[in-house]
Amino acid sequence: MIRFAVHSFAIGLLLAQPAFAGEVNGTLSSRLDFYPDHADGTASEGRSAEVKIDAFHDFDESRIVGEFIVRGDEKDSGRRITEARQAYLRTPFAGFDVFVGNRQEFWGKAESKNVVDVINQSDAAANEGKSGKLGAPSISAERYLDIGDLQLWYISGFREKTFNDSDAHPSSGLPISSAQYARKDSKDADDFAARLSSFAGDWDLAGSVFYGTARDPILSVASGGSALNPYYALQKSIGLEAQYTGDVTLIKWESLHGTQSSLLGAHDFASAVAGIEYTYYGPFETMWDVGLIGEIQHDDRPQAAANQFGVAGVRLVFNDIADSNILFLASSDRKADQSFVSLEASRRINDVTSVKLTSQFYNARTATSAFGQLSDDDAVTLTLNMFF
Repeated sequence: MIRFAVHSFAIGLLLAQPAFAGEVNGTLSSRLDFYPDHADGTASEGRSAEVKIDAFHDFDESRIVGEFIVRGDEKDSGRRITEARQAYLRTPFAGFDVFVGNRQEFWGKAESKNVVDVINQSDAAANEGKSGKLGAPSISAERYLDIGDLQLWYISGFREKTFNDSDAHPSSGLPISSAQYARKDSKDADDFAARLSSFAGDWDLAGSVFYGTARDPILSVASGGSALNPYYALQKSIGLEAQYTGDVTLIKWESLHGTQSSLLGAHDFASAVAGIEYTYYGPFETMWDVGLIGEIQHDDRPQAAANQFGVAGVRLVFNDIADSNILFLASSDRKADQSFVSLEASRRINDVTSVKLTSQFYNARTATSAFGQLSDDDAVTLTLNMFF
Protein backbone atom coordinates (compact mmCIF):
# COMPACT_ATOMS: atom_id res chain seq x y z
CA MET A 1 0.00 0.00 0.00
CA ILE A 2 2.80 2.42 0.89
CA ARG A 3 4.71 1.59 -2.29
CA PHE A 4 1.57 2.22 -4.37
CA ALA A 5 1.15 5.59 -2.65
CA VAL A 6 4.81 6.45 -3.30
CA HIS A 7 4.53 5.66 -7.00
CA SER A 8 1.27 7.59 -7.29
CA PHE A 9 2.87 10.57 -5.57
CA ALA A 10 5.85 10.44 -7.96
CA ILE A 11 3.65 10.33 -11.05
CA GLY A 12 1.52 13.16 -9.73
CA LEU A 13 4.57 15.30 -9.05
CA LEU A 14 5.91 14.70 -12.56
CA LEU A 15 2.58 15.61 -14.16
CA ALA A 16 2.40 18.73 -12.05
CA GLN A 17 5.82 20.05 -13.10
CA PRO A 18 4.60 22.58 -15.72
CA ALA A 19 2.81 24.44 -12.92
CA PHE A 20 5.40 23.64 -10.23
CA ALA A 21 5.97 26.62 -7.96
CA GLY A 22 9.26 25.48 -6.44
CA GLU A 23 12.70 24.88 -7.90
CA VAL A 24 13.24 22.38 -10.73
CA ASN A 25 16.70 21.38 -12.05
CA GLY A 26 17.61 18.83 -14.66
CA THR A 27 20.67 16.95 -15.88
CA LEU A 28 21.10 15.23 -19.25
CA SER A 29 24.00 12.76 -19.25
CA SER A 30 25.50 11.04 -22.27
CA ARG A 31 27.89 8.19 -21.50
CA LEU A 32 30.39 6.16 -23.55
CA ASP A 33 31.92 2.97 -22.14
CA PHE A 34 34.95 1.16 -23.57
CA TYR A 35 35.98 -2.37 -22.54
CA PRO A 36 39.56 -2.99 -23.72
CA ASP A 37 39.78 -6.63 -22.51
CA HIS A 38 36.26 -7.80 -23.35
CA ALA A 39 35.78 -11.51 -23.93
CA ASP A 40 34.35 -12.93 -27.15
CA GLY A 41 30.59 -12.58 -27.22
CA THR A 42 30.51 -9.65 -24.80
CA ALA A 43 30.12 -5.96 -25.50
CA SER A 44 33.23 -4.07 -26.60
CA GLU A 45 31.64 -0.69 -25.96
CA GLY A 46 28.38 0.81 -24.77
CA ARG A 47 26.35 3.97 -25.13
CA SER A 48 23.72 5.25 -22.74
CA ALA A 49 21.83 8.40 -21.86
CA GLU A 50 20.13 9.52 -18.68
CA VAL A 51 17.76 12.33 -17.77
CA LYS A 52 17.51 13.33 -14.12
CA ILE A 53 15.00 15.83 -12.71
CA ASP A 54 15.47 17.28 -9.21
CA ALA A 55 12.63 19.33 -7.76
CA PHE A 56 11.41 20.64 -4.45
CA HIS A 57 8.64 22.91 -3.23
CA ASP A 58 8.21 24.45 0.22
CA PHE A 59 4.84 25.26 1.71
CA ASP A 60 4.32 26.37 5.30
CA GLU A 61 6.75 24.21 7.30
CA SER A 62 6.70 21.28 4.87
CA ARG A 63 8.62 20.38 1.74
CA ILE A 64 7.95 18.09 -1.25
CA VAL A 65 11.10 16.62 -2.83
CA GLY A 66 11.46 14.69 -6.06
CA GLU A 67 14.40 13.10 -7.87
CA PHE A 68 13.45 11.17 -10.98
CA ILE A 69 15.67 9.42 -13.51
CA VAL A 70 15.09 7.78 -16.86
CA ARG A 71 18.10 5.91 -18.23
CA GLY A 72 18.35 4.11 -21.55
CA ASP A 73 21.21 1.90 -22.76
CA GLU A 74 21.90 0.84 -26.31
CA LYS A 75 22.69 -2.81 -25.45
CA ASP A 76 22.46 -3.50 -21.71
CA SER A 77 18.87 -3.93 -20.53
CA GLY A 78 20.09 -4.18 -16.93
CA ARG A 79 21.02 -0.47 -17.02
CA ARG A 80 17.65 0.67 -18.33
CA ILE A 81 15.57 2.15 -15.56
CA THR A 82 12.77 4.56 -14.79
CA GLU A 83 13.02 5.41 -11.12
CA ALA A 84 11.68 7.82 -8.52
CA ARG A 85 14.86 7.76 -6.48
CA GLN A 86 13.36 10.36 -4.20
CA ALA A 87 9.71 11.38 -4.00
CA TYR A 88 8.75 12.26 -0.47
CA LEU A 89 6.93 14.70 1.76
CA ARG A 90 8.80 16.16 4.74
CA THR A 91 6.64 17.69 7.45
CA PRO A 92 7.00 18.45 11.18
CA PHE A 93 5.08 16.24 13.61
CA ALA A 94 5.36 15.91 17.41
CA GLY A 95 8.83 17.45 17.48
CA PHE A 96 10.14 15.28 14.62
CA ASP A 97 10.73 15.94 10.94
CA VAL A 98 8.73 13.14 9.31
CA PHE A 99 9.49 11.88 5.78
CA VAL A 100 6.99 9.78 3.79
CA GLY A 101 7.87 8.35 0.38
CA ASN A 102 10.89 7.22 -1.59
CA ARG A 103 14.02 8.59 0.06
CA GLN A 104 17.79 8.22 -0.13
CA GLU A 105 20.11 8.33 2.86
CA PHE A 106 23.86 7.82 3.19
CA TRP A 107 25.57 6.49 6.32
CA GLY A 108 29.32 6.04 6.65
CA LYS A 109 32.72 7.71 6.90
CA ALA A 110 35.18 5.65 4.84
CA GLU A 111 36.22 6.32 1.26
CA SER A 112 36.65 2.85 -0.28
CA LYS A 113 33.70 0.97 1.25
CA ASN A 114 30.78 1.83 3.53
CA VAL A 115 29.68 -1.22 5.49
CA VAL A 116 27.15 0.73 7.63
CA ASP A 117 25.27 2.20 4.65
CA VAL A 118 22.23 -0.10 4.91
CA ILE A 119 19.18 2.01 4.02
CA ASN A 120 19.15 2.10 0.22
CA GLN A 121 19.69 -0.64 -2.30
CA SER A 122 22.56 -0.27 -4.76
CA ASP A 123 21.83 0.40 -8.42
CA ALA A 124 24.81 -1.83 -9.19
CA ALA A 125 24.11 -2.00 -12.94
CA ALA A 126 24.72 1.76 -13.13
CA ASN A 127 28.30 1.17 -11.89
CA GLU A 128 28.29 4.61 -10.24
CA GLY A 129 29.62 3.72 -6.80
CA LYS A 130 28.08 5.48 -3.80
CA SER A 131 25.84 7.70 -5.93
CA GLY A 132 24.09 4.80 -7.66
CA LYS A 133 21.23 4.10 -5.27
CA LEU A 134 17.58 3.13 -5.53
CA GLY A 135 14.93 4.92 -3.51
CA ALA A 136 13.71 3.28 -0.31
CA PRO A 137 9.89 3.34 0.11
CA SER A 138 9.75 4.35 3.73
CA ILE A 139 8.46 6.37 6.64
CA SER A 140 11.30 7.97 8.57
CA ALA A 141 11.60 10.53 11.33
CA GLU A 142 14.46 12.74 12.50
CA ARG A 143 14.89 14.82 15.62
CA TYR A 144 17.73 16.80 17.13
CA LEU A 145 18.27 15.85 20.77
CA ASP A 146 20.66 17.25 23.34
CA ILE A 147 22.89 14.23 22.78
CA GLY A 148 22.75 14.28 18.96
CA ASP A 149 20.64 13.65 15.86
CA LEU A 150 18.20 10.72 16.00
CA GLN A 151 16.87 8.92 12.89
CA LEU A 152 14.14 6.27 12.91
CA TRP A 153 13.32 4.25 9.77
CA TYR A 154 10.50 1.96 8.69
CA ILE A 155 11.09 0.58 5.17
CA SER A 156 7.97 -0.98 3.76
CA GLY A 157 9.38 -3.06 0.93
CA PHE A 158 12.62 -4.47 -0.45
CA ARG A 159 14.32 -3.41 -3.68
CA GLU A 160 16.43 -6.06 -5.39
CA LYS A 161 19.92 -5.16 -6.52
CA THR A 162 20.20 -4.34 -10.21
CA PHE A 163 22.55 -6.41 -12.40
CA ASN A 164 23.97 -5.97 -15.87
CA ASP A 165 23.14 -8.38 -18.68
CA SER A 166 25.36 -11.45 -18.84
CA ASP A 167 27.14 -10.17 -21.98
CA ALA A 168 27.53 -6.65 -20.55
CA HIS A 169 29.97 -5.22 -17.99
CA PRO A 170 30.63 -5.71 -15.14
CA SER A 171 29.18 -9.20 -15.12
CA SER A 172 30.19 -12.76 -14.30
CA GLY A 173 28.98 -13.88 -17.73
CA LEU A 174 26.00 -15.75 -16.25
CA PRO A 175 22.38 -14.60 -16.18
CA ILE A 176 20.75 -13.86 -12.81
CA SER A 177 17.96 -16.22 -11.78
CA SER A 178 14.96 -15.39 -9.61
CA ALA A 179 15.95 -14.35 -6.11
CA GLN A 180 15.44 -16.42 -2.97
CA TYR A 181 14.72 -14.82 0.41
CA ALA A 182 15.35 -15.90 3.98
CA ARG A 183 12.17 -14.10 5.06
CA LYS A 184 8.83 -15.64 4.15
CA ASP A 185 7.40 -12.27 3.02
CA SER A 186 10.34 -11.84 0.59
CA LYS A 187 10.03 -8.39 -1.04
CA ASP A 188 7.11 -7.41 1.18
CA ALA A 189 8.98 -7.91 4.46
CA ASP A 190 9.39 -4.80 6.60
CA ASP A 191 12.80 -3.40 7.57
CA PHE A 192 13.59 -1.28 10.63
CA ALA A 193 16.61 0.91 11.37
CA ALA A 194 17.71 3.66 13.74
CA ARG A 195 20.79 5.88 14.00
CA LEU A 196 22.07 8.35 16.59
CA SER A 197 24.88 10.68 15.54
CA SER A 198 26.76 13.16 17.73
CA PHE A 199 30.15 14.78 18.21
CA ALA A 200 32.73 15.14 20.95
CA GLY A 201 35.43 17.71 20.33
CA ASP A 202 37.02 16.89 16.96
CA TRP A 203 35.22 13.54 16.74
CA ASP A 204 32.02 12.80 14.81
CA LEU A 205 30.38 9.67 16.21
CA ALA A 206 27.38 7.55 15.24
CA GLY A 207 25.74 4.29 16.18
CA SER A 208 23.00 2.46 14.30
CA VAL A 209 20.89 -0.69 14.41
CA PHE A 210 19.26 -2.57 11.53
CA TYR A 211 16.77 -5.42 11.27
CA GLY A 212 15.79 -6.49 7.80
CA THR A 213 16.84 -7.98 4.49
CA ALA A 214 20.55 -7.69 3.66
CA ARG A 215 21.10 -5.35 0.71
CA ASP A 216 23.80 -7.48 -0.93
CA PRO A 217 22.72 -10.98 -1.97
CA ILE A 218 24.79 -14.12 -1.50
CA LEU A 219 25.46 -15.35 -5.04
CA SER A 220 25.88 -19.04 -5.87
CA VAL A 221 26.24 -20.82 -9.19
CA ALA A 222 23.23 -22.91 -10.16
CA SER A 223 23.59 -26.61 -10.87
CA GLY A 224 25.18 -27.00 -14.29
CA GLY A 225 26.66 -23.50 -14.16
CA SER A 226 23.79 -21.98 -16.15
CA ALA A 227 22.99 -19.00 -13.88
CA LEU A 228 23.75 -17.16 -10.66
CA ASN A 229 21.28 -17.62 -7.82
CA PRO A 230 20.89 -14.58 -5.50
CA TYR A 231 19.89 -15.28 -1.91
CA TYR A 232 18.86 -12.32 0.27
CA ALA A 233 19.62 -13.05 3.91
CA LEU A 234 18.00 -11.76 7.08
CA GLN A 235 20.39 -9.34 8.75
CA LYS A 236 20.43 -8.13 12.36
CA SER A 237 23.28 -5.70 12.94
CA ILE A 238 24.81 -2.86 14.92
CA GLY A 239 26.85 -0.20 13.13
CA LEU A 240 29.49 2.12 14.56
CA GLU A 241 31.07 5.20 12.93
CA ALA A 242 33.80 7.59 14.05
CA GLN A 243 35.76 10.33 12.34
CA TYR A 244 38.45 12.56 13.76
CA THR A 245 38.85 15.86 11.88
CA GLY A 246 42.20 17.56 12.42
CA ASP A 247 43.80 20.45 10.59
CA VAL A 248 45.32 18.19 7.93
CA THR A 249 44.29 14.70 9.04
CA LEU A 250 41.08 12.67 8.92
CA ILE A 251 40.93 9.40 10.84
CA LYS A 252 37.96 7.23 9.90
CA TRP A 253 36.32 4.12 11.28
CA GLU A 254 33.13 2.27 10.53
CA SER A 255 32.11 -1.25 11.44
CA LEU A 256 29.11 -3.54 11.24
CA HIS A 257 28.56 -6.48 13.59
CA GLY A 258 25.66 -8.91 13.77
CA THR A 259 24.11 -12.08 12.43
CA GLN A 260 23.12 -13.03 8.92
CA SER A 261 21.11 -16.03 7.81
CA SER A 262 22.13 -18.47 5.10
CA LEU A 263 20.74 -21.64 3.61
CA LEU A 264 22.69 -23.49 6.32
CA GLY A 265 21.55 -21.35 9.24
CA ALA A 266 22.45 -18.07 10.95
CA HIS A 267 26.07 -16.94 11.30
CA ASP A 268 27.76 -14.11 13.16
CA PHE A 269 29.70 -11.65 11.04
CA ALA A 270 31.98 -8.65 11.44
CA SER A 271 32.97 -6.08 8.85
CA ALA A 272 34.98 -2.91 9.29
CA VAL A 273 36.92 -0.21 7.48
CA ALA A 274 39.65 1.84 9.17
CA GLY A 275 41.45 4.62 7.38
CA ILE A 276 43.41 7.83 7.42
CA GLU A 277 43.54 10.74 4.99
CA TYR A 278 46.34 13.31 5.20
CA THR A 279 46.02 16.49 3.12
CA TYR A 280 48.80 18.73 1.88
CA TYR A 281 47.39 22.20 1.26
CA GLY A 282 49.05 24.23 -1.52
CA PRO A 283 52.16 22.06 -2.14
CA PHE A 284 54.87 23.55 -4.35
CA GLU A 285 53.21 26.98 -4.01
CA THR A 286 50.12 25.83 -5.93
CA MET A 287 46.42 26.21 -5.12
CA TRP A 288 46.03 22.43 -5.08
CA ASP A 289 45.07 20.15 -2.21
CA VAL A 290 46.69 16.71 -2.27
CA GLY A 291 45.12 14.06 -0.04
CA LEU A 292 46.88 10.77 0.71
CA ILE A 293 44.44 7.96 1.59
CA GLY A 294 45.10 4.66 3.32
CA GLU A 295 42.40 2.19 4.44
CA ILE A 296 42.10 -1.41 5.59
CA GLN A 297 38.93 -3.42 4.96
CA HIS A 298 37.80 -6.51 6.83
CA ASP A 299 34.62 -8.39 5.92
CA ASP A 300 33.93 -12.03 6.71
CA ARG A 301 30.52 -12.17 5.03
CA PRO A 302 30.20 -14.47 1.98
CA GLN A 303 29.23 -11.45 -0.14
CA ALA A 304 32.73 -9.97 0.22
CA ALA A 305 35.25 -10.46 -2.58
CA ALA A 306 37.91 -11.32 0.04
CA ASN A 307 38.27 -11.29 3.81
CA GLN A 308 40.71 -8.37 3.87
CA PHE A 309 41.76 -5.62 1.48
CA GLY A 310 44.35 -2.88 1.79
CA VAL A 311 43.57 0.37 -0.01
CA ALA A 312 45.83 3.28 -0.96
CA GLY A 313 44.85 6.38 -2.89
CA VAL A 314 45.43 9.99 -3.81
CA ARG A 315 42.83 12.76 -3.98
CA LEU A 316 43.80 15.85 -5.99
CA VAL A 317 41.62 18.96 -5.74
CA PHE A 318 42.72 21.83 -7.98
CA ASN A 319 40.56 24.51 -6.30
CA ASP A 320 39.96 26.16 -9.67
CA ILE A 321 36.85 27.75 -11.11
CA ALA A 322 36.17 24.58 -13.10
CA ASP A 323 35.99 22.46 -9.91
CA SER A 324 38.61 20.03 -11.26
CA ASN A 325 39.44 16.98 -9.15
CA ILE A 326 40.98 13.53 -9.43
CA LEU A 327 40.60 10.48 -7.17
CA PHE A 328 42.86 7.43 -7.58
CA LEU A 329 42.37 4.28 -5.49
CA ALA A 330 44.21 0.95 -5.59
CA SER A 331 43.28 -2.06 -3.47
CA SER A 332 44.68 -5.54 -3.00
CA ASP A 333 43.65 -8.45 -0.84
CA ARG A 334 45.93 -9.70 1.94
CA LYS A 335 47.41 -12.52 -0.17
CA ALA A 336 47.83 -10.28 -3.24
CA ASP A 337 45.61 -12.69 -5.18
CA GLN A 338 43.19 -9.95 -6.28
CA SER A 339 43.57 -6.24 -6.94
CA PHE A 340 41.46 -3.38 -8.21
CA VAL A 341 42.44 0.06 -9.49
CA SER A 342 40.04 2.93 -10.11
CA LEU A 343 40.39 6.50 -11.32
CA GLU A 344 37.81 9.30 -11.31
CA ALA A 345 38.44 12.72 -12.81
CA SER A 346 35.86 15.47 -13.33
CA ARG A 347 35.82 19.09 -14.50
CA ARG A 348 33.27 21.72 -15.40
CA ILE A 349 33.49 22.92 -19.00
CA ASN A 350 31.20 25.91 -18.44
CA ASP A 351 28.19 26.87 -16.30
CA VAL A 352 25.94 24.25 -17.92
CA THR A 353 28.34 21.44 -18.88
CA SER A 354 30.77 19.12 -17.13
CA VAL A 355 32.77 16.07 -18.12
CA LYS A 356 33.80 13.03 -16.08
CA LEU A 357 36.32 10.31 -16.87
CA THR A 358 36.36 7.06 -14.89
CA SER A 359 38.28 3.85 -15.27
CA GLN A 360 38.43 0.55 -13.40
CA PHE A 361 40.79 -2.38 -13.80
CA TYR A 362 40.54 -5.83 -12.19
CA ASN A 363 43.37 -8.32 -11.69
CA ALA A 364 43.33 -11.81 -10.21
CA ARG A 365 45.63 -14.82 -10.15
CA THR A 366 42.79 -17.36 -10.24
CA ALA A 367 39.83 -17.31 -12.61
CA THR A 368 37.45 -18.62 -9.92
CA SER A 369 38.06 -15.70 -7.54
CA ALA A 370 35.61 -12.79 -7.36
CA PHE A 371 37.82 -10.49 -9.44
CA GLY A 372 38.84 -13.37 -11.70
CA GLN A 373 35.24 -13.56 -12.88
CA LEU A 374 35.53 -9.88 -13.82
CA SER A 375 38.73 -10.24 -15.84
CA ASP A 376 37.08 -8.92 -19.03
CA ASP A 377 35.32 -6.03 -17.26
CA ASP A 378 38.10 -3.46 -17.28
CA ALA A 379 36.38 -0.25 -18.36
CA VAL A 380 37.05 3.33 -19.36
CA THR A 381 34.01 5.61 -19.22
CA LEU A 382 33.49 9.14 -20.48
CA THR A 383 30.37 11.01 -19.32
CA LEU A 384 29.18 14.41 -20.53
CA ASN A 385 26.66 16.17 -18.27
CA MET A 386 24.49 19.09 -19.33
CA PHE A 387 22.52 21.00 -16.69
CA PHE A 388 19.24 22.80 -17.29
